[in-house]
Amino acid sequence: MISVAVIGAGVNSLRHLQAIDSNPKTKLCAVADIIAEKAYAAAAPYGAVHYTDYLKMLNAEQPDAVIVNLPHYLHESCAISCAQHGAHVLLEKPMSISAESCHRICKAFQQAGRLLQIGHVQRYMRENRAAKALIDSGTLGEIVFVEDTRVTNYFTAARPRWFFQKAQAGGGISLNFGAHSLDKLCYLTDSKIDSLVGHCTYACADADVDGSAQMYVKMRNGVSATISLCGYTVTPRNETMIYLTRGALRLRTGQDLWISLNGKDERLSTDEYPDPFAAQWDDFIESISLGKQIACTGDYGMHIVEKISSVWTK
Repeated sequence: MISVAVIGAGVNSLRHLQAIDSNPKTKLCAVADIIAEKAYAAAAPYGAVHYTDYLKMLNAEQPDAVIVNLPHYLHESCAISCAQHGAHVLLEKPMSISAESCHRICKAFQQAGRLLQIGHVQRYMRENRAAKALIDSGTLGEIVFVEDTRVTNYFTAARPRWFFQKAQAGGGISLNFGAHSLDKLCYLTDSKIDSLVGHCTYACADADVDGSAQMYVKMRNGVSATISLCGYTVTPRNETMIYLTRGALRLRTGQDLWISLNGKDERLSTDEYPDPFAAQWDDFIESISLGKQIACTGDYGMHIVEKISSVWTK
């Protein structure tokens, strides 16, 4: 049985905790959060102990694996501490606040001989997996280009304030949501990014991070894409259009998938695919126990952060 600890009991931790519980090879041993009530509430349903200091937890529990679910600026110090304590780590995306920080994390895991997976969950989302399977089948021909659009009210009172400070968040919507868009693009096209150019705006007076970003992306396999992100007061939209030589796919991740073929639009079922966080966790555990290749390595996470950072200049 693989013992697992979770560091950071924020909103995303609930999905991670359920994933740990659903895998017969893993058992939650502890949860750490600086707010004791949150740590206890997360740990208690699973019979785990709680801590307010993750270093004390690492020393006392010696977990085999750790999920790090902290503000971006804390990723580096926490992930490296976990590696030095002998733990494999699933580190939430974005990997860190800069490419340099990502490089230091990668180096620490190489030295410790531990596995590091970055939590780019897009490749496990049901709609994305169904779209990928259809693309790979060749039914619709080859991908011509991709248009990805995500607009939402990013600067809400409900979002923790650290998201709006560059020193703590690294970037604004370009990093937090752009990491999802680029990961989705890499997954669907089965390619890494060759070049990326773009522009951000900084129109929120109470923040020093970007509130919108547009990017033009060229993949190494020749596919091109546009990514448009807007976090100001807008009507929410999350849509990816994939144009191929014999049809198109309309992908609304987390909602539905449509195929456009011969002048007709049809909604496709995605029910065959499991919960994305459970699928991500199962892949990570197989990497640990069976030596399977990790889906999103530290080098991959660094690749995403490095490309996004090119649009941060004001």
